[in-house]
Amino acid sequence: MELLSHPPDRRRRPAVIIPALGRRRARLLEEELTRRDLEHSAANGLIRRVAHGIYTGTELPGIDGIPGESEVLGASAVPAHHALLQGLTEDSYRVISFDTAAGLWGLLPGEPGPPFHVTSPREGPRVERPGLVLGHRIEVPERFIVTLDGVRLTHPAWTWLDLALHRPLEQALILGDRAVRRPRREYGEEGAPLATLSELRQAAVARGRTKGIRQVREVLELIRVGSDSPQETRLRYYMHLAGLPEPRVNPVIAHPSGYPWFEPDLAVEEFKVSIQYEGEDFHSSPASVRKDVRRSEITEELGWVEVRITQDHMADQGRLAIARIQRALLQRGWRPPHLPTHS
Repeated sequence: MELLSHPPDRRRRPAVIIPALGRRRARLLEEELTRRDLEHSAANGLIRRVAHGIYTGTELPGIDGIPGESEVLGASAVPAHHALLQGLTEDSYRVISFDTAAGLWGLLPGEPGPPFHVTSPREGPRVERPGLVLGHRIEVPERFIVTLDGVRLTHPAWTWLDLALHRPLEQALILGDRAVRRPRREYGEEGAPLATLSELRQAAVARGRTKGIRQVREVLELIRVGSDSPQETRLRYYMHLAGLPEPRVNPVIAHPSGYPWFEPDLAVEEFKVSIQYEGEDFHSSPASVRKDVRRSEITEELGWVEVRITQDHMADQGRLAIARIQRALLQRGWRPPHLPTHS
């Protein structure tokens, strides 16, 4: 009598549920999961492959046409790019860096998109996935590596350095001002600056001799705390290039009684010249116009002169803006260093 073999087990295997964050396939298999577990869970829509070898517990939008964003068995949805970055750095020596880290920190606008920048140690293999991951090999000191929402990435100071080494001086300065800017309560902002000027300097020292470091040192001498917009930074930089006195950034000008009276964007206090950069919406409402008029009146009452700068003045390294500021300074007694002063 021929013995029959056992029929195949057609019972459904329990589906794998992984957290709503990116996980590497190798790590999942190390946790006593099998390839069949992963395949079955993927087939049942409980996990999602966001890139080769990286899974998440949530269906996600965004990368190469992955549709939908929903909650799966109570797992909160996270952006697809974030799950991918979690998987790329999970339990590894790799860190998210350059423009991708800058996007996560808010140094650059918008959500990070591919190619995602990943840095490995100099002795480690470079991670390259054409069109998806751009690899770098740089030794990042451990004190400049942090974890943000499950993603290992470079500290804001090191992130700024990565960008500053490869960008024109003016852009590096704008990013540096943004990195050290203190959130302003009057704008509904809270928290601390992304980095301190001291941390930016420490990052530059730790990086050592490398291409672009000389410009970085020059930028570090120009970064100031307090700039609220790229245009304010540009205007201050153009004043520097023109040899004008360095203005203070957002100083509080007090009434003789000691009461805080007004706060110009830039101010050359020695000559009582207040400089206001007016954004594109500066005349957008009657309330804004009344506020600007009252500010000008207060400025005049305290013996200051106000120079108002708009986008129209900023072309050609702020040629028209510099001419207006220089004219006000000359009227208040300033003389260029190469001209003799009146006795």
